[in-house]
Amino acid sequence: MQAPSFAQSRRAGSFERTAWLFTRISAVVLLGMALFHLVYMHIAMGVDSISFQLIAYRWQFLGWRLFDLGLLVFGWLHGANGMRVVIDDYVHSRAARIVAYSLLVAVTATVIVLGTFVVLAFKSS
Repeated sequence: MQAPSFAQSRRAGSFERTAWLFTRISAVVLLGMALFHLVYMHIAMGVDSISFQLIAYRWQFLGWRLFDLGLLVFGWLHGANGMRVVIDDYVHSRAARIVAYSLLVAVTATVIVLGTFVVLAFKSS
């Protein structure tokens, strides 16, 4: 049995359509967030001034924590969705695909949960 084409999955309103749409939206969001991060942290602040103290000061403000958390979550979910497509394209064995998907979900969930904990539970002193 052949996998449905992209056009078929878009018409069906399936998970693939949602994943396709998420990839496009998250790419635009990530582009804006990453450019802002690059300009602010590496050009405006200067690479030589980035330190634990600077991050601790920034994270005193909820907005910065949410920005960094958004960058983490959008980045990982965007990348994991791309990796899911790569697995679909190159892993042909059903058993190997299940293992690959399971590892992908486990690693993604672990990094997002741990990253969220660090960002939200961080205390500077």
